Amino acid sequence: MMRLYLAAITMAAIFFAFITGVYIGRVKCSARVANANVEQITNNYKIQRIANETVMHTGGDDVRRILREKYTIAE
Repeated sequence: MMRLYLAAITMAAIFFAFITGVYIGRVKCSARVANANVEQITNNYKIQRIANETVMHTGGDDVRRILREKYTIAE
């Protein structure tokens, strides 16, 4: 009878260790995905900033302003 209890306790410990490992793996994966999203958003902002600086320094902003004024829907 004692062996049966010992086997049940061992199996329960292995089962809970497995469940804990799965949970930790999911949390690490979620953290990795969140960090990748933050890096992508930061990269997008950097690209947008470089594009805006290029437009402002080349006189393209005037073309953009004229087109926006000329071709927007009048209220």
